[in-house]
Amino acid sequence: MTTLENGFQVLAGPGQVVAPENRPSKSDRLYPTKAITDSGGHLSPHMLPQPFLPVNGKGGEDLAGPYEVVEGWPKTINEGWRMASPSGSVVFSADEVVVTSHFGQARDRVTPLVWGRNVFQMDGSPMRTYGHMEKKPEHFVVTFNRNGDLVESWTKNDHMFGKVNRIFSDPNDPERHLWISDSKRQCIFKFTRDGELVMRIGEIEAHSMPENPWKAEDIAWLPNGDFYTAGLARVDRFNADGELAASLLSAGDQPGQFADLHGIVLDAERDRVLVVDRGNSRIQVFDMDWHFREEWPNIYAPYAMRMQKADGHIWIADGFTSKFLRYDLDGRLVTSWGQWGIAPGCTWGVHWFDVDETGDLYICEVYGERVQKFRRRSDVSADDPRLIGQLHRY
Repeated sequence: MTTLENGFQVLAGPGQVVAPENRPSKSDRLYPTKAITDSGGHLSPHMLPQPFLPVNGKGGEDLAGPYEVVEGWPKTINEGWRMASPSGSVVFSADEVVVTSHFGQARDRVTPLVWGRNVFQMDGSPMRTYGHMEKKPEHFVVTFNRNGDLVESWTKNDHMFGKVNRIFSDPNDPERHLWISDSKRQCIFKFTRDGELVMRIGEIEAHSMPENPWKAEDIAWLPNGDFYTAGLARVDRFNADGELAASLLSAGDQPGQFADLHGIVLDAERDRVLVVDRGNSRIQVFDMDWHFREEWPNIYAPYAMRMQKADGHIWIADGFTSKFLRYDLDGRLVTSWGQWGIAPGCTWGVHWFDVDETGDLYICEVYGERVQKFRRRSDVSADDPRLIGQLHRY
């Protein structure tokens, strides 16, 4: 055997069959099987909860676009349990982040595995966490501060909820009541800021019908306190007292028809209403009198829609592709970022997102079953078009 430069060798003679017991096995660090750690007690780097950011400007995978994860936010509410499918938030400030979850609490994962094929095979697989693992209906509505500490939990109201879709607050309301939509109870609740029930709207009040049932997935307010709800294949307008005023019932896939509505934004400044027609993989645009203008097609699974204050651009969170998509006023895609997964910085099933006054981003994932807080990376310019700016809904 001759050694060449830089350690390369010329191998002489034919090869031979190596007995299985003499063959090296695949790295336990890359493919953990029976144990979390390998025989040497090492934890696979593919199982570590790390963000994979560049180091000294080198390497990195840009998992969260222009952001990095704020580690340890939020803190655990109950040891051994986590929020079961966080579904919505209202961010009043960095120290008042109100979060709702579909089901309250769920048993925590039994493994820290975050990458690789085993993520779909082990007991801690996220494929088994959505609607399958042990749950208890507690802490449906919680408030965290900037450090991730639990500030408040509406435990007195837990008995009211079934599957909380989202939480909202009318910015024109000086008392900033909190509104919660619940798809299992098929109703909307209006609460004071400290959780006292003020109003409840159910299927009877909303004139739900077998051929056109009612559900509120999203809510948008007019300046006078009237509001629209959007869900399934209908848009309904209520007055400020919660009385149904008019309904747009239009199931189908043609312009002006709906399937599985999942969001609504009122943009009075530009005389337009944008509706997330998730079942038809599109955004539909109307004027404020509900005359159809246009559609923005081929948006795979738009789960959440927000409008940026500064320029009216629309941000979409796609729950299937795990991308954040920015569209200009004409519906042209400006930029996108995002990566599927359950490692920090990745997302799975984003159902809502919001931004605080400092620009930090909060993401609620119903499939990843967590809330993540992102901050701008130090190596990213403040005017990077991938950053989600201050948001409003109307």
